[in-house]
Amino acid sequence: MVELIVTLVLVVLGAIVFYVTGWLTAGINVLFRLAHQHHEKLRRDRRPLRIFLIRHGESQANVDKSKHYLSIQPISYICLFFSFIALYASMPDCQIGLAESGQQQALAAGEKLRSIIGQESVYVYMSPYLRSKQTWENIKKSLSPSQIITERQDPRIREQEFGHLNNLQKLKDEFEEQKRFGYFFYRFSCGESGADLYDRASLFLDTLFREIDNGHHDKTQNIVIVSHGFFLRLFLMRYFRWNVEDLDNVKKFDNCEICQLTKENGVYILNENIKPPTKSS
Repeated sequence: MVELIVTLVLVVLGAIVFYVTGWLTAGINVLFRLAHQHHEKLRRDRRPLRIFLIRHGESQANVDKSKHYLSIQPISYICLFFSFIALYASMPDCQIGLAESGQQQALAAGEKLRSIIGQESVYVYMSPYLRSKQTWENIKKSLSPSQIITERQDPRIREQEFGHLNNLQKLKDEFEEQKRFGYFFYRFSCGESGADLYDRASLFLDTLFREIDNGHHDKTQNIVIVSHGFFLRLFLMRYFRWNVEDLDNVKKFDNCEICQLTKENGVYILNENIKPPTKSS
């Protein structure tokens, strides 16, 4: 009995000493820190193996060779959009589908994707624009239905909005103004700027990683995002925290090009297809 009392007294005195000296608080903090680090490791380990960014295939507007388009002075980034002009005058951007060449590009992209992932599972996010949906429909022909966990449209990853595009001269003037003002900050009349698109990419990324870290993607081995070239570049810009000047150094996406982000120690790194700028890497 005496030994028990002595033991209890020593324990109480020891606890008082630990509390007064701060050792108890420090010990508890160490335990909490170790528990948090363990949780972070588990959270990162259960992330999907890869994230694939895929631009849609060549659209009907991409291959339109109208005389008006051919007469416009070819100015780097501007040319990327002027190929859409002829169809934009009579058809909403969201309804422009793939050309035959785009269908073939998507089929080839599906074969390439299958060669990388084998029988692994995929969870798909796609732009609601017709050309993106058709691209995925052709890509998934190379996959078995059992591999596809979910196919999900997300309006936040849609194409940049260029406003009212039926006035061709006004559109030409706007693209020239964009070149002078800057692709990232210039906002089209009744449309969006690159900065607006960046905000959408940020919201989408926040949702994506919140779902990943909350266990929504525990069974997902690969995430596939089928979207549009400029959005995908801004997705990379946001994830890797590049600045506006760095964006100009990022290679533009070709139709149906696949950009692969691979998990390394729980963090996604970029493959050699599109390298991050040196000062931001």
